[in-house]
Amino acid sequence: MDVSNVTIAQLCSEWLNMKKLSVKQSTHAKYYSIAQKHILPELGEIPLVQINSAVINDFAARKLNAGQTDTAEGEEKQESMNPKTVRDICTILKSVIRYGEKEYHLNSLVENTVLPKVKTASKEVLTARELKKIEQYLWQNQETLRCTGLLVCMYTGMRLGEICALKWDDIDLRRHILHINHTIQRIKLPGEQGMHKTQLILDQPKTVSSERIIPIPNTVYPLIKNLSAGSRRECYFLTNSEHLIEPRNYQYFFKRLLETLGIRNVNFHILRHTFASRCVETGMDIKTLSEILGHANTSITLNYYVHSSLDSKKKQINRLKY
Repeated sequence: MDVSNVTIAQLCSEWLNMKKLSVKQSTHAKYYSIAQKHILPELGEIPLVQINSAVINDFAARKLNAGQTDTAEGEEKQESMNPKTVRDICTILKSVIRYGEKEYHLNSLVENTVLPKVKTASKEVLTARELKKIEQYLWQNQETLRCTGLLVCMYTGMRLGEICALKWDDIDLRRHILHINHTIQRIKLPGEQGMHKTQLILDQPKTVSSERIIPIPNTVYPLIKNLSAGSRRECYFLTNSEHLIEPRNYQYFFKRLLETLGIRNVNFHILRHTFASRCVETGMDIKTLSEILGHANTSITLNYYVHSSLDSKKKQINRLKY
């Protein structure tokens, strides 16, 4: 094959077919979506041999600064992207090109590529007042399975897709543990005209480390045990039936609850961040917390959740004596 005729579009197709054999369906769908939406429209027709670091750096700069540049009359103005999104796009693009280098025996084409720097921000958590209002409401309505599910998330740090996928078969009441073996998510399906259709899938957790065991806290154990009476192992925890709750619908339930309680509009994931922050405040060691959360390593937990309060900083700095 004449390598000069191989375009980025053809290379993306080959790379995606290869990845289909080694990644989860949801991950492949994400790669496909990024290629269709961001990479192919701008770079698809460019021959691989014409790609270099300057081309990718310019591509990244356009994505970052799209909203700041003037557009020609009649053209739709594109919005600027945050550095994290641009970095993800460029990382996939570089993987495609690395594949091309090996497949077509080319020297390194993108050695001097610079990816946008991403600042790691501390995660937003519920205030003590917000937490008290939510928890009080949930305990008062504990007979509602969806309310019980929120309490479980608050005391275990489970992700939205994980609690929706939890079945009674995953709950070991004798050993007081939860087995996190699955997650539920809606993914976009590849199609000839782009990503139009979606599908709800029951998949493995986010990462290998996300497939884990979580101890059931004594606070919610009696509640779960009482609800287990008459339950069937194959039923989902949130419905006590073989029909699941879709994550986005459970998210809507949480949003309506916040509105009812007069609490600011926040994402479901804030329950996980709040759980992690509370564990740090109570002195839980980072290794234990990291495994409960299902993080790949403790550095993720440290970067996200371990931040000294201002009062703590004042106490520590005032210990200094010369």
